[in-house]
Amino acid sequence: MKEIIENQYKNVFLWTPFLLAFGAGLYFSLGIEPNIQFPILITILIGVIIYKYKNVFLRAIMLFAFGFFYAMCFTHFVNTPQIHDSFGKINISGVVTNIDYSPKSSFITINMPIKQIDSKNKTDKHLNIRFSVKNASDIKINDEITATATVFHPTQKYIPDSFDFERWSYFNNISGTGFLDSYEIIKTNEHNNNLRNYIHKKSNSVLTDSLVLGYKKSLPENEANIWRAVGLGHVWSISGFHMTLVGGWLFTLFYLLFRSISYITKRIPAKYPSIICSWFGLIFYLCLSGISVATIRAFLMTTLIFIATLFGRNILSLRNAALAFLILFFINPFFVMNAGFQLSFAAIFGLLWFFNGTQYKKRNLAQKILYFIKTSFQTAFVATVFTMPFVIAHFGNIPVYSVVGNLIILPIFSFLIMPLVMFGTICALFNGHYILHLTDNIYNFALHIADKIINLPYANVYTYHISNTVLILAILGLMCVVLFAKTDIKNFWLRNINYIIASGFVVASLTIYATTQKPLFYSTHDNQLIGMVYDNHIKFNRAKFSSHYFAFNSWRELNGEKESTTNKTHKCKKGICTYNTKNWNLVYLNNFTQIMNNIVTMCKNKDIDFIVSPFEINAPKCNAKILNGAIFIYPSGKITKIYYRRPWNKPHA
Repeated sequence: MKEIIENQYKNVFLWTPFLLAFGAGLYFSLGIEPNIQFPILITILIGVIIYKYKNVFLRAIMLFAFGFFYAMCFTHFVNTPQIHDSFGKINISGVVTNIDYSPKSSFITINMPIKQIDSKNKTDKHLNIRFSVKNASDIKINDEITATATVFHPTQKYIPDSFDFERWSYFNNISGTGFLDSYEIIKTNEHNNNLRNYIHKKSNSVLTDSLVLGYKKSLPENEANIWRAVGLGHVWSISGFHMTLVGGWLFTLFYLLFRSISYITKRIPAKYPSIICSWFGLIFYLCLSGISVATIRAFLMTTLIFIATLFGRNILSLRNAALAFLILFFINPFFVMNAGFQLSFAAIFGLLWFFNGTQYKKRNLAQKILYFIKTSFQTAFVATVFTMPFVIAHFGNIPVYSVVGNLIILPIFSFLIMPLVMFGTICALFNGHYILHLTDNIYNFALHIADKIINLPYANVYTYHISNTVLILAILGLMCVVLFAKTDIKNFWLRNINYIIASGFVVASLTIYATTQKPLFYSTHDNQLIGMVYDNHIKFNRAKFSSHYFAFNSWRELNGEKESTTNKTHKCKKGICTYNTKNWNLVYLNNFTQIMNNIVTMCKNKDIDFIVSPFEINAPKCNAKILNGAIFIYPSGKITKIYYRRPWNKPHA
């Protein structure tokens, strides 16, 4: 065992980004904001111990604590102002800073003075509000507009361990959301027009918007669902797939160009200037595509590959991936909570681990074709396995035929759609749209194949929500497989101890997932909307509720129901709901009068276990447990509560 541990020292650097990420992830997942002195003192204490004892396990704890502390400091440094409440039909004016196009409407971000929303605020702060607007084809970035708008506070999360839009908005400098009822452009700046927006207008193509410009919502929702179901959702987020293709094309173009210039090739190999020029081309593509997390990650990886090539180092290296991970982490630690970040690095670490040590061999044409098919299958399978926990966690389904989809359709994107879209976009700038029209036909053919695949039996297995514990255990299992250094120990069990430990983590993850119960009772933070499960279906006390619009789908998702399920209602008699289960009984009261008239009687009733109220009630002698806030009660009587006591929950505006 000592030999195994000592052998791991050479892979210590590979563990570093993950330890930092786990520390940051813990901070972002907490329900209550910790005291800032606590991580500082712990970090200093561990640092002193490490300096004295130089123990690798203490260093691991130090990295974990530093990740926690760095995420906390970064969060308080961001300090995005947020609106206090929702406002209807208010007059606003500001400058358009960003536009994201979709088939039904556009999403525009407007920078405006805070005084327009909060007249009592005398500061010079500005807010970035993200609005949905229909028929906004005449709006351009840097335009100044005036509008009548409805503004909302960013939506709070409705289920534990789920996507938190309020937190996402805070770290993306979004102070609120809403929609424009009407608008007028009062000033336009043609000389400062955005190139990305200009290409969008000239090309007038969904494929250009998605694959070149990086607009995430440009694809129709029904088509986006098909691509996710077939395991090709990654094609529509500009990442390693796109960077690899574009980088390869640029390198080939510049290589052929420099090879034809004898003055250069006589002095230096043509690959050196080709790599440098290709790198600048990728910077242009990065900026043009919107600079998303996945695109930055892919650009960093490509940069490291170029550097490794220039210095004759191994380009398929886990250390390169770890270095890119670290750079992104220090740029913004919140990236570790981003689905694109998690999926990208899960796939890249898995593929680098699997293909590590692959050597070049001479092959004839037939062997090359067979080898291409083999590696394509291996790539699709490995990427699917390593990204599966994150796909389940973020999207709630398993695309069963994703390997098949990648094998059949991905080559169509690689060799036809992507190059034609790139060339067609350039031609469209000169009013030549023929190539983009041809690409649309090829795309429709690929979409038809994808539709056939997802209509096969069991093409999509829908899963219910998984907890952070389940996801972390699955990640630890994958980490043991990838990051453990190999040993030459003769004992079979010791030689494969990483797989044994990984299996333990995976089994524990699956066991917890399989035995986790779903809640029977749901409530929002203000206790105005509740859900109760009858015969595996949720019934709500209201059929509609604009203030908690997203709660309906979120709770149905947690209960394993489809979003298309109709909202079933359970009417509370005179505002009082009773809910009885095998192990406990509950009473819900939704206003102050009912509480005053009934609380004494209910507290004396020994058959009532829980009383849910929108008001805090101090009744220590009550037989029932009085609850309020965002709560979830499970069949066993276990209670989970969502706390809203983080920097991104407080209105700073």
